[in-house]
Amino acid sequence: MTACQLLLFSLLMLACGSAPSQPAASTLKPLMNIRDIANQTQEDIATILGPQSSLDSKDAKSAVCANCQKYSYQNDRIIIEYTNDMADRITIRPAQAIPASQLPVLLGLPDLPPDRVTDGTLHWVRYEGMREITAFLDEGGTVRHIVVKVTTL
Repeated sequence: MTACQLLLFSLLMLACGSAPSQPAASTLKPLMNIRDIANQTQEDIATILGPQSSLDSKDAKSAVCANCQKYSYQNDRIIIEYTNDMADRITIRPAQAIPASQLPVLLGLPDLPPDRVTDGTLHWVRYEGMREITAFLDEGGTVRHIVVKVTTL
């Protein structure tokens, strides 16, 4: 991280962590354990997230590869693209505002600072089994959506 990015992230962490209505990261319960979903089959994921629904044809065609299948779960809050029948790219749109500083814990991961901070995004690449986790932030510093790229088998 550059000095400017590190300063920006530090200010963001300070701002998010100082709000009295936010619980400490150690007391948070995960929204989901991303490791339970990453690299799993559609059948396995249906037992965790509930039934899938097909996307409209335009959204389905925007999958990362021509042979990839793309489905949504939980009223389009979670969209999963399957490569070789395994969950490979997971997009999560949180139902409520999530401070960026709490993201790893809310995904059931160890609380690590991002590896890279760019304009409106935070990137993690140190989690085993994950190629990258990217959080896209709104102007207030809360997570708008998350994209998890899995290291598929």
